[in-house]
Amino acid sequence: MKKSPLKYFPAALLAGAAVGAHSQALEEVVVTAQKREQSMQDVPISVAAVSGAELESRNINEISDLSRVVAGFSFGEGTSDAGRNILVRGVGTQTFSRGVEQSVGTVVDGVVASSVASSLLDMSDVARVEVLRGPQGMLFGKNASAGMLNIVTRNPTAEFEAGIGASYADANEIKLNGFVSGPLLGDSVQGRLSLYSNQRDGIIENEYPGGEDFNDRDEWGGRGKLLIQASDDLDVLLAMVHSEREHNCCVAPSRFVNPGSIADIENIPTGPENDKITEVETSPGSTELDQYSAELNYQLGSSTLTSITAYTESEIYSNSRAAGLPRTLLPINEGDSDIEQFTQELRLTSPGGATIDYVAGLYYFKKDMSREFDRTIDFYGLGVVPVPGVLGSTLINDFTFSNESYAAFGQATWNATDTFRLSLGARYNHEEVEVDQVIDNLPGTIPEAPAGRSQASETDDDVSYRVIAEFDIAEDAMLYASAARGYKGPGANTLASGASTPKPIVDPEIPYAYELGIKSQWLDNRLRLNAALFHTTFEDFQTSVSDGQVPPTFFLDNAGELETRGIEIEVSAQPSANLMLMGSLAYIDAEFTDYTGAACYPGQSEAQGCIGDVQDLSGKDMPNSPDLTASLTARYFIPFASLPFDGFVQGTYFYQDEVQYDTRNGPDSIGDAYNTVDAAVGLEARDGRYSVQLFVKNLTDEFYVTGQTAANATGSGTHFLAYEYQRRVGISAQLNF
Repeated sequence: MKKSPLKYFPAALLAGAAVGAHSQALEEVVVTAQKREQSMQDVPISVAAVSGAELESRNINEISDLSRVVAGFSFGEGTSDAGRNILVRGVGTQTFSRGVEQSVGTVVDGVVASSVASSLLDMSDVARVEVLRGPQGMLFGKNASAGMLNIVTRNPTAEFEAGIGASYADANEIKLNGFVSGPLLGDSVQGRLSLYSNQRDGIIENEYPGGEDFNDRDEWGGRGKLLIQASDDLDVLLAMVHSEREHNCCVAPSRFVNPGSIADIENIPTGPENDKITEVETSPGSTELDQYSAELNYQLGSSTLTSITAYTESEIYSNSRAAGLPRTLLPINEGDSDIEQFTQELRLTSPGGATIDYVAGLYYFKKDMSREFDRTIDFYGLGVVPVPGVLGSTLINDFTFSNESYAAFGQATWNATDTFRLSLGARYNHEEVEVDQVIDNLPGTIPEAPAGRSQASETDDDVSYRVIAEFDIAEDAMLYASAARGYKGPGANTLASGASTPKPIVDPEIPYAYELGIKSQWLDNRLRLNAALFHTTFEDFQTSVSDGQVPPTFFLDNAGELETRGIEIEVSAQPSANLMLMGSLAYIDAEFTDYTGAACYPGQSEAQGCIGDVQDLSGKDMPNSPDLTASLTARYFIPFASLPFDGFVQGTYFYQDEVQYDTRNGPDSIGDAYNTVDAAVGLEARDGRYSVQLFVKNLTDEFYVTGQTAANATGSGTHFLAYEYQRRVGISAQLNF
């Protein structure tokens, strides 16, 4: 049987749809968004699926790149991996406190990621990525108030398979990957081993003599899986993962300097399209992850009993000393975190197709984190003293944090008629949070925060729920409406204010979400149209607020309320056997509706709303949330009848509206709208054995930023740049055995 020459691009840009070369119909997309395998068109929630084959075709293996693939998905930059965050529908975590769970969670093979930094590691040997929009927690382990990133990697196979892949692009970007899979002991034991390596030179040029370039990439890792068919009723999947990342990261070049500032005096590179720095220091960082898991599936009558046990260790280190100056400002800015996490899930799933279908289970979560942080400020770097080496300010912030959670969850679907279904889900959660923090300063220096010790603990019980109604309006078209109450547990303040905060542990974050959507296929399954209208209100949103002093001290607190509302549209079409079109559009209005006591932006006057060094951000934009994003991809298959391979050409257009990048909503932190075009041309063997492509990212060489800040303490306003901030050309190849 002839294999599809679109084997390496089987997923629609947003819907993950596949199509054969001589078929006029889109293939079914199977997801596990409701903890059972279902067609995406039968799942009554807003979910986008991207296959691993599509990620390979696009040379994507970083989570941040999903913002170009999934409507309503965005990524917030930071000065380290731990300072970045994922946003869905304009909402993500808005604090640097390590004692706060992420509003958008990440799950890999049923195991919750132990930290933000570890969730950003390479997506290697992936079967598919699912982005679940809106509050999640009914069926997934740890609650996530804004959305969930569900990554499913490839499992061992009954037949021998192996493959290697490589790509090379500008900035000496070299990506290597390989896998081998197949039977080990007949049909009873199967194994899979995959490895990857990604390297890239720094993309931010350092003009300081002998200085290192910044924002490079150097990581490697592997995953081993063993599938044991213990009996006709029991299979066991054992997995081990190891990943390491090291980089000199993450620097933002200056786009302007204030006259008379240190940055101005030192004449550092600047400009609206500046991609250079003059930096005497470095900012090394590393993340290391080890994870061990065991998944058991036992056929209990007609139902399936699933157990997932996992233990994760991760170490995260950063020493972000770079300040964009040819003089030292931060001799030490060092944080070292150790995280241990244990999870246990038991789940019972009905076979499906009955009058009542159900999923029910129990979940246990335990995370322990310890972090040591030391920072010194050299006043020479601020221009306060004429000679270097005068340590005017120091901070020691050491803490331990633990979070223990017990949960019982379930969802039942009543298939009332052939065209109407009603689902009810609920989750009981018991959370225990503890923090022990010590703040100190070196004698004789100006304290950045009051010294002392903070010890606090809190427990919380909560019930969240979801109600979904579905109605088939045609054979391949379904309308659904849902209402949900989500939950994100109490958060601990691990900021420098920890020893003096009046509220070391803040209240849970509660979203109320409403959604109306359609899942539909038309024209004999040659056109797929999915859309969703949504409105979500977050009460007691966890964020950082200012105390109004000069200089301000930041505390973890509940901001009151924020709202996000909008529409997402995803379209896939197969006009002919050789042409595939995919498009998406998301319009999102995310804003604070009750946020008093927020920090003022630099230079904000009383007339502009800064009173007592605080401002009211009620009615202002959420950061990193563009109002409008849109994309369109076209792929055309070119058959070569007399040759063993066929060709293809592919192009993607992406547009992003202007966006506010800073929580403080300053005018200097608004990024301009931009659009990019990616293109590729390649060959693929008809039997799927090999493929090669020449690709161009940002074909039109459109300069754009992924983050923007107002003037900092050195008097410099900066912007963050992605790898594709300028045109990048490369070549990739895949060989399968």
